[in-house]
Amino acid sequence: MKFYLTTPIYYVNGKPHLGHAYTTVIGDVISRFKRLKGYDVFYLTGTDEHGGKIEKAARSMGKTPKELADEMVPYFKDLWRALNIECDFFIRTTMDFHEKRVAEIFEKLKDKGYIYKGSYSGWYCYNCEAYIPDDAEEVDGVKICPDCGGKGEFITEENYFFRLSAFQKPLLDFYKNNPDFVKPKSMMNKVVSFVEAGLRDLSVTRTTINWGIRVPSDPKHVIYVWFDALFNYVTALRDEFEKWWPADLHIIGKDIIIFHAVYWPAFLMALGYELPRTILSHGWWLVDRRKMSKHLGNVLDPHILIKTFGADAVRYFLLRETPIGQDGNFSHEGFLERYNADLANELGNIVSRTTNMAVKYFQGNLPAPGPITDAERRMEEEWKKVEEETDRAFENYEFSKGLARLWGYLRRINKYLVETEPWRTGAKEPARTSRILLTCFKALNASLKFIIPVMPEAGEKIKRALSSPGEYTWEAYDEKRKIEIPELLFPRVDKKEFFKEEIMEEKPKEEKNYVTIEEFFKMGLKVGKIVDVKPAPNADKLYLLKVDMGDHQRNLVAGLRKYYSPEELLGKKIVVVTNLKPAKIRGHESQGMLLAADVDGKPYLLIVPDEVPPGSQVR
Repeated sequence: MKFYLTTPIYYVNGKPHLGHAYTTVIGDVISRFKRLKGYDVFYLTGTDEHGGKIEKAARSMGKTPKELADEMVPYFKDLWRALNIECDFFIRTTMDFHEKRVAEIFEKLKDKGYIYKGSYSGWYCYNCEAYIPDDAEEVDGVKICPDCGGKGEFITEENYFFRLSAFQKPLLDFYKNNPDFVKPKSMMNKVVSFVEAGLRDLSVTRTTINWGIRVPSDPKHVIYVWFDALFNYVTALRDEFEKWWPADLHIIGKDIIIFHAVYWPAFLMALGYELPRTILSHGWWLVDRRKMSKHLGNVLDPHILIKTFGADAVRYFLLRETPIGQDGNFSHEGFLERYNADLANELGNIVSRTTNMAVKYFQGNLPAPGPITDAERRMEEEWKKVEEETDRAFENYEFSKGLARLWGYLRRINKYLVETEPWRTGAKEPARTSRILLTCFKALNASLKFIIPVMPEAGEKIKRALSSPGEYTWEAYDEKRKIEIPELLFPRVDKKEFFKEEIMEEKPKEEKNYVTIEEFFKMGLKVGKIVDVKPAPNADKLYLLKVDMGDHQRNLVAGLRKYYSPEELLGKKIVVVTNLKPAKIRGHESQGMLLAADVDGKPYLLIVPDEVPPGSQVR
């Protein structure tokens, strides 16, 4: 039995955050669960290192795209190690074998007539590496990307196109015959509606981007980053393609469902390849009800949670808190409550109480157990039902549901202990005490089937403490096992102390380079109105601006050409540093500097309200 599963490959324009961790933890849990059930598993993850987004981010940092990728990849690998994520291969799209194979596939589709040359004009989102739909929202004549909310740029370029329109009926027929192709059902409905609305041929090259895989027969064209990236699922298999393909499961975020459930199957159909079995689309982790985004500055670093609570707690929270497919809202309070209630008070408490009694009364060696009573029969009968329901939930990737059912049974074990009171019988009634503890150990050993994939560290500690036979069934465990007291699995964390010490916050380093108020007022910040905009000759990034300062005009040179059109700048009131020493830029004198916010290398002008007159002092 083989099982091939993948995560999306992650952009290297920033460090990984909780959202990346969520996807990859889901994959690791599925991988471990399948291995425990006897499957031969191949788990793939990696990084997407081509495209305009990477090119732009690298430029803003003064690096080459490859240098940026080489710098960022270790952050992903380090986080996967910290979270105990074990993948079978980590692909990078800059690997030679991947680039060569993608170029070959492109040429093959071109030779088959599925790719042809044309031209395209339209609004493009560089952040999402995708064209913006014609019906997207428009603000001040600029199309807004429906996915990231960023401003589009109108471009015209010669492209190669993939005949996506030819696959509308084949895709709809496939969806009809494979209704579980996309999970959850709501996302399957979204995909079907998208295709039913009509498909247009897809641009699969760029000439305005330099960083990527070039078309061998037409090198001025760079292959579209999504065409490039999706084929990592094929290229990573190299000479074992026949063994592993088709993929059994692609795990993705809901924002890239169309790429995976529409474009990707169409590419594969064109090649004559079998389609993936299932695409699992999960929701986002939100902070303050907003999607985590580097642009918003609200990303969460999993390393901080891991340092305080451990990797297992993070893994458990991500799987337990929110059903896959729904958005989850993260809060430190919610995380702490889940940790204390489920891990410290339930699982940790059961393991601690039972192993301590076994060692205290019997030095870890259970004596011959007494007769089985109705209480033990009920515990076994209930477990059989819980096991069946939890296994079904895990097989359907309903981890929150499965873990909720399992933890309900863990609470039942605690209740059983209260009802049977082994601390009263103790060493005085060894047979009865042994039967009670053995029942708990049977339940814990059987539970490891689901605990180990989600929390491998804690699972292995429980396994060692119980001397588990490695067969996680009720019947496999007997009284001949040596019991040890494990280290405390999940120490309870005091809420008041936790927030008092602000463990979750990385305190900013104290800034030593203070300026006095007098020094600040020396800065000549004034409002200016842009009255003329011209492209700088022989400089594709620069504008020559003429700015009205109220009592005079001055010339500024600004690197805004890739981000703002002349129409967007003309008439805008901005903030200008007026007492900056004039500088020569590409042969043009700049008499000051305008202020802009820098978000991932993209400048956002500080715009002043219209009612503020030019020349006004900014304080």
